[in-house]
Amino acid sequence: MKLNKIALALFAVTAAPLAANAGVTISPVLLGYHYSEGAEDEQSDQLGYYKEDGLYTGAALGIELTPSTQFQVEYGVANNDATRRDGVEGFDGEQEMISGNFLIGTEQFTGYTDSSFKPYVLVGAGRSKLEFEDNSGNQVSESTDTIGNLGLGAMYRINDALSLRGEARAIHNFDENWWEGMALAGLEVVLGGHLAPTVAVPPQLEPTLVPVVPVVETPVVVVTPDVDSDGDGVFDSVDQCPGTPMNLVVDARGCPVDVVVSDELKMELRVFFDNDKSNIKAQYQSEIAKVAEKMREYPNSGARVEGHASKTGPSARYNQRLSEARAVAVKSMLTNEFGIAPNRVSTVGYGYDQPIASNDTEEGRAMNRRVYAIITGDKSMTVEQTKDMVIN
Repeated sequence: MKLNKIALALFAVTAAPLAANAGVTISPVLLGYHYSEGAEDEQSDQLGYYKEDGLYTGAALGIELTPSTQFQVEYGVANNDATRRDGVEGFDGEQEMISGNFLIGTEQFTGYTDSSFKPYVLVGAGRSKLEFEDNSGNQVSESTDTIGNLGLGAMYRINDALSLRGEARAIHNFDENWWEGMALAGLEVVLGGHLAPTVAVPPQLEPTLVPVVPVVETPVVVVTPDVDSDGDGVFDSVDQCPGTPMNLVVDARGCPVDVVVSDELKMELRVFFDNDKSNIKAQYQSEIAKVAEKMREYPNSGARVEGHASKTGPSARYNQRLSEARAVAVKSMLTNEFGIAPNRVSTVGYGYDQPIASNDTEEGRAMNRRVYAIITGDKSMTVEQTKDMVIN
């Protein structure tokens, strides 16, 4: 449809130059309830059909003009059942709408606050294309008109990038002179972060005059207002760490605050053996090396090595010793070849008491001739605290 092509073109042209700038907003999905039956008499009289209430889906792309005001281009579609003027049902009504809307935040007039709740007034205009089709897909009536939007809504900022949006809107068709309504909700994403409000400038100091002898002219003292160039809440005159990234928590000197965080380690190791063997095949040596590397990275970590056997061999006692030998072989490689302290590795043998596959087939017995190891531990490290970091 022509209106659909116009919408796609406007979205593409608007998105291209704005994608790299701060304050660019995207509402990828807008869901709402479109109330059109209030205009059914006008639609019936002028078009011969009227569209019933139903679901509205849309999307919007915008740019912030101020920290509390933005301009958006919105495109949406409402597909609903339709009824002919004589009461015959079974028709489809589709209404496409594209509009440009100003979302004017109330903080534009009351002053910016730190509240996550941001009410706004919506004012805009655009085009609406209303089509009616019979159950065979044949168009029976259509109308393309100029519309105006007026609404009230609010954003709830989850963080600096995501906001929830809710809105109630009245839509006036200027060409056909009828009113429609809509209630919608959605998620808004901002690229590059919201525009920051203007930093308040401290009151200027009274200039101090230097005493002079009568024959010397009085010097003029110029007082430069203090500013916060990196936006961390500390004025440049006392900021000892200029250029701090916006997401970092800083102290009174404007320097990043360090915190200690814990990083947990949990990994597994599986090694499989040939029948009646406890020597480690070359293909598993690299996996054991990775375990040793992680244990060196986490100095307080430990490993529990469990040995197992298939239900073959002369006796249960023989298989018990074979499972223990396999566990000891893995421990020996960790300690002798990779330098892990022996007291950090424990071993245990289970014989053939804990199979993971049937011992009635060769494939199952091969799966049961194994070592299974669990490596756990943690470490503490010091990092710079960010504003989104939760510190207990």
